[in-house]
Amino acid sequence: MLTEIVVTLVALLAGFLWHLKRHFSVFKRLGIPGPEPSIISGNLIEIMKKGQFQATVDWSKKYGRVFGYFEGYTPVMSVSDPDLLKHILVKDFKNFQCRKQFPLAPRKSLGLFLENGLQWKRSRNLLTPAFSSGKMKQMFSTMADTADILIDNLDRKAASGDSFDIYSTFQCLTLDVIGRCAFGLRTDAQTDPNDPFLNNIRTLFNTLSKTLILPLVMFLPFLSHVVFFIKNLVVIFGMNPVVWLREQMKEVITIRKEMGENSRIVDLVQMMLFPQKARGNEKDPLKKAMTDREVVAQSMTFLLAGYETTSTVLAFFSHVLALHPEVHKKLSKEIEQKVGQRDVTYDSVKNLVYFDKVFDEVCRLYPTASLIVTRKASETKTYNGVTIPADMNIQANVWALHHDEEFWESPETFDPERFSQEKKSGAAGYTFLPFGAGPRACIGIRFAILEAKITMAKILQKFTIQKAEDTKLHLQLEARGAIVPKEEVKVILMRKSRDAATRRRG
Repeated sequence: MLTEIVVTLVALLAGFLWHLKRHFSVFKRLGIPGPEPSIISGNLIEIMKKGQFQATVDWSKKYGRVFGYFEGYTPVMSVSDPDLLKHILVKDFKNFQCRKQFPLAPRKSLGLFLENGLQWKRSRNLLTPAFSSGKMKQMFSTMADTADILIDNLDRKAASGDSFDIYSTFQCLTLDVIGRCAFGLRTDAQTDPNDPFLNNIRTLFNTLSKTLILPLVMFLPFLSHVVFFIKNLVVIFGMNPVVWLREQMKEVITIRKEMGENSRIVDLVQMMLFPQKARGNEKDPLKKAMTDREVVAQSMTFLLAGYETTSTVLAFFSHVLALHPEVHKKLSKEIEQKVGQRDVTYDSVKNLVYFDKVFDEVCRLYPTASLIVTRKASETKTYNGVTIPADMNIQANVWALHHDEEFWESPETFDPERFSQEKKSGAAGYTFLPFGAGPRACIGIRFAILEAKITMAKILQKFTIQKAEDTKLHLQLEARGAIVPKEEVKVILMRKSRDAATRRRG
């Protein structure tokens, strides 16, 4: 009897080891290069040691535009080949409708970013009208009023003459903007350093970047089911801000339902609770109104994304202006000519041609979404000699794409003229993907660009952004979902003389 048990255990162990060896050799069988994985932890040790961002950058330089690695047990194919990305993101979207599963994502009510299949299609259908040009015009005054609070705060910082971290300042702004425009929340992140929304969101992001749960779930993916099966386990691991934020969104939903569908409020929550397309179409699964649980999930997604990504882009924008006074001068001149010292309006910022060049170049040099443009294959197919098996996770390696010398001359140099009309018309397709591409491209592009234009136009009306003694020439970066500065982004602000600005316009 004992002998039979031993033989059975040995056979099971041998079978398990055979499975692991075959699993971790998938890229070798496909002829795709990449770092050698451990049959125990994949490439997780190097990811933890360097950070996922730096590990990906190093692998890109070593293995090229298509390579494979393992997030613990999970195989990931990194792609920065434009032709292949065109197939994945657009031409064969049907085969890549799903995103790669995020290790700590809940199994239900994921929010638009992580939803797949019919659930994603329905959410996208219901949410897209909230980001139309008409809705942007309606949100403009709220964005502008919120940016005015920022200007008052910056005026005090300019008066001190000291350098300061403009990144944390922008985080307060973007939280107030997304809170007020999307949810009608009266957050006071810019005026109250103890604002509970700000503190809970910062705690959440700081915890996620440091917790050991993420690599543990990468190592043993089945643990994700355990994490979300045991209620309130997130509290044990210091992630209780998630619970707090969800409760706040539930309160907003309760209030809005009491106000009813005839409320004059125009924001994301109102459209989710009372979508026009849903009226009289409850039998159509694509037009059926969202449940409260779904509204909370979508709200959490937009709240966190709107806070993190736009504040990061604005920080990078300010950093490059401080380091490139000639670009700063030219952009300030355009704002003086097209906006002047008047109130910023929707029409006055709509056609800032040079701003668009600078914004695009900031997004090229610092693509914040580099590691979150992901897909998952549903069928095995071969594109341009590269076979992508069913269930393979794809990471669009936007950082490598944006820093590829074949597509960008001197890619580490900041040069907005890359995006002049002449050069853009001659550029290769699918080499610039700051917001992704295809049906799953970022739904909030208009919102983010408008917020950035309003903010920077108001700042440059009144201030000059300058390099300080403690301004870093090269920012250290890390992956926290988005690619973000690992340290403070220090600058100095100098007040502009209004008389001087008037003389220059004259």
